[in-house]
Amino acid sequence: MATGLSDKNIDSVIKDIPKKGFLPKFWQEYRAKVTSGSGVAKCLKALNEHGIGPSGDPSDAKLSEMKAVIDLYGELYKALGRAEGKCTKLQSHTKQFCEGFIKVVNKREAEAVKLMKNTAKIEAAQERQLKDEEKHLAKFKQQQEKTQELVLKELIELDKRAKNMAKACADITKDVRLATADVNKLLKGLDTQTDGDGKLPAELAKQFEGGLVALQKKYNLPLHASNLKSSLPKVLKELVTLFPQYFKVEDLKKERISAGASLKEAQDGLKTAQASFKTYSEAHKSLAAALKTVA
Repeated sequence: MATGLSDKNIDSVIKDIPKKGFLPKFWQEYRAKVTSGSGVAKCLKALNEHGIGPSGDPSDAKLSEMKAVIDLYGELYKALGRAEGKCTKLQSHTKQFCEGFIKVVNKREAEAVKLMKNTAKIEAAQERQLKDEEKHLAKFKQQQEKTQELVLKELIELDKRAKNMAKACADITKDVRLATADVNKLLKGLDTQTDGDGKLPAELAKQFEGGLVALQKKYNLPLHASNLKSSLPKVLKELVTLFPQYFKVEDLKKERISAGASLKEAQDGLKTAQASFKTYSEAHKSLAAALKTVA
């Protein structure tokens, strides 16, 4: 079985030990078969079970596990020594591998001992950190409650604005439909006033034009036209843009459903109002065109 080591990769493998070498698989992939049974893989597995990761960094383990980790580093050192002792000239690469591994183990063991000495300081620092986190959490919860209140007010206000817009659209639709009905009456009356050539006396044309102007004023059509073209679409766009930010806010389901329904009502109301005004405009154009045909 090939050792997995050669002149080409020995240096890079040794450099990889402090990064990913503390795994049984890594050791078994590169060591010579003759070193099997030295106990290296067993020690590496035990270190992994105590929280040590592929880099062998002792800070990965809990402080309560540090004494056991230090002991395992010692066992690993001995196991690597046994493995190195089994190597002959034929396993020179594995010997280098063991020597490189031992250096890293010694370094990791020293780091673990230092961590043990600093345990009291670390635990005190952790306790202070925990208290700071508790204070921060309490402050955060307080801020969150205030934010929740503000968000609730914003969502209620959005709901209110959407309802107001829906009502405005309904009022516009009502006015426009009444105006459309009056224009159609004027068109119907116009048919009875034309002469044999289909022309309308100039005096009557002026009366019909006056009637057209009067109904526009009566039903606030210029203002409605302006609102439908710019103001209301702008408001709707703003509300639609704002609404999604409340999707993930907890405890506001009832308010979200209400605001969503109001927003849908506003959207539908605007479409209905715009369609109604289009119908009116067509009738208005028909009447205006007919009034141009005067005797």
